[in-house]
Amino acid sequence: MTPDPAVDEFVREEPRGVLAREELLGDLRPTLVAMVAVALSGVVLGLIWALVAPGQATVTTASGASSPLAAESDHVFDATAIFFLLAAAYGVVVGVLAWRRVTRRGPVTLLGIGVATTAGGWVAAFVGTRLAGPLTDRHPIGVLLDRAEASGSAAGGAPIPATLSTVPPTIGSFWTVLAAGVGAVLAYLLCAIALGEDDMCRPEGPGPEPAP
Repeated sequence: MTPDPAVDEFVREEPRGVLAREELLGDLRPTLVAMVAVALSGVVLGLIWALVAPGQATVTTASGASSPLAAESDHVFDATAIFFLLAAAYGVVVGVLAWRRVTRRGPVTLLGIGVATTAGGWVAAFVGTRLAGPLTDRHPIGVLLDRAEASGSAAGGAPIPATLSTVPPTIGSFWTVLAAGVGAVLAYLLCAIALGEDDMCRPEGPGPEPAP
């Protein structure tokens, strides 16, 4: 008997890309190892930020009063923006590298890199803000301030002796560390969308990790 093609169109296909419990558990251990390595790599990210983030020049008078230079006010935002961009780029790189591990593609790896890169961003912020002080040239330079400009009045007078030094950069908002996690998750998901395969070309079964 010839099957009716109209009936065959509604035959339910076997789902593709559904991971078994054994496969998910098999992904857990290598993902945890990768998470530790990714989180620790935040130390390098923090060092890079501390080296490139600009400090803020500040003038201090003999009385102890200090004020940042008007031309340096944007550096507070610049330091935070640089950290945000570095963290986002760090997350994208981790997401792409994680996607290249074909035999580990799946929700465990996605969740793992999201958590690990966010932790790496926090490590980078912690390390970077502590390295920024020693890496910033804070040797004071003697300067003379115009008394009329310093006092904000039209009254003239002898210049005011002061010192010019650089304040180390800071990260204005803690939420910038989330850029790393968001970048990693988005990069991973975009790779999956671009591939367009339900099983993400992952081989069946846990299988050994291929040699790089």
